[in-house]
Amino acid sequence: MATFFVNFDNFSLQIHAHSLIVTSAMLSQTDNWTYAEFHAFVMLYAANTDGYLSREEEDLIIPTLTAAEYVRIKSVFMACDDADALDIIFAYREQYCQNKADKDKILADMLEIFEANAGMEQIERGVLHIFERML
Repeated sequence: MATFFVNFDNFSLQIHAHSLIVTSAMLSQTDNWTYAEFHAFVMLYAANTDGYLSREEEDLIIPTLTAAEYVRIKSVFMACDDADALDIIFAYREQYCQNKADKDKILADMLEIFEANAGMEQIERGVLHIFERML
């Protein structure tokens, strides 16, 4: 995959063959995330798999962070497209999914998010399967 960098005064773009990422603003908000912040971001990704973030799903995620942290993580998530969100998740994968227990915890929590509404949908099964292979 080709990567190109374009720099302006206080603004830089990193262009991948599959996505456009605004690095200076968005990625500076993702530097040095704690496990709880990473976890909440992944759970937001899981919750939004069907294109809708339900109250039940948010109720599972919100208690894991302070109110300010949740607002910040959610705002970063909402500013991302799928490619950007996956780039962020992959950036922390080695740090927070180092072994089978770490991976199993994330997958179990994703499953809980998926089942928060009326059970798992087909697309959610697909995303869970992809994460089983990627993490």
